[in-house]
Amino acid sequence: MPVDVPRQVDHKARRDQIAEALLDLVADHGLEGISVRAVAAQAGVSAGRVQHYFASKDELLAYAIEYQDWLVQQRWSEQTWPEGEPTPREALRWVLLETIPRDDRRRREWLVGVAYLIRMLANPKLRALYVDGLPRLYRLLADLVRMAQEAGDISPDRDPDREAELLFGLADSQGPPVVLGLRTPEEAAAAIDYYLDHLFR
Repeated sequence: MPVDVPRQVDHKARRDQIAEALLDLVADHGLEGISVRAVAAQAGVSAGRVQHYFASKDELLAYAIEYQDWLVQQRWSEQTWPEGEPTPREALRWVLLETIPRDDRRRREWLVGVAYLIRMLANPKLRALYVDGLPRLYRLLADLVRMAQEAGDISPDRDPDREAELLFGLADSQGPPVVLGLRTPEEAAAAIDYYLDHLFR
């Protein structure tokens, strides 16, 4: 008699499925009306299934935003470059363009980020994710500027930390006008290229 072998359950895939549903809802409706029941319906699972993987809504919210960051990292790892490895300028441009809501995926990420920012002001656990993440981004940008300086592509009198702040501020400011239809993603990308042209020799 054949023996039934229990199927292996990919718990990360299940958690990611639920996180995807939450992110879709947040992008469309904000965080105010989010409930376990609504997330379950969006994900096509029972509310009990959501509660099995996430003990609280805050735990789900924290996982979802970390999952979104992981998606961006996956895009970086899958990116191909003409020379095999990106130059500092190519890497800078890639990171900055990722902040622009230039397609459906990045538009969702941008809208989720705005919704989470409001929630973070009153939620210490979520605020810690933002407080940890933003300085890491600044350090990445500053390190890329330093690498370009070492290669002789950026003047040594430029302050890498200040340039990192300016670069992020420029990229971050492109989101609202793009989402509101006041400018195209191509125009936003052109603004970033304009600054990079002046930063690099």
